[in-house]
Amino acid sequence: MGLEKFELKTLSTMDGGHIAREFANAMKRCDADCRDRPSVTKARKINLVVTMEPISDDEAGELDSVNVTFKINDSVPERVSKTYNMKAVRGGLLFNELSPADVHQKTLDMAPEPERTG
Repeated sequence: MGLEKFELKTLSTMDGGHIAREFANAMKRCDADCRDRPSVTKARKINLVVTMEPISDDEAGELDSVNVTFKINDSVPERVSKTYNMKAVRGGLLFNELSPADVHQKTLDMAPEPERTG
């Protein structure tokens, strides 16, 4: 194949389509995260960074060519759990899933069972 003019639309064919596939994969990851966590309203981001390094003709001091590199990265909000208040005991840390904010809070599952008569 001969020389082609570089344009945005040629990204889909460059490097055997690898650049376009990586961009599509980044889109899929961000889309999946939006679907998985729609209540997290922080933006998901995809960056396509194009770096261009000029190469000059040493004799004439004019631009001879340009090295162009493409970098694609994506970011999603970090996944953070709720905070658990845990009681420190000799054997480790204890928590109550029904009362994550206060380990000292008594919950119904901790109530003694009533005695059965008869």
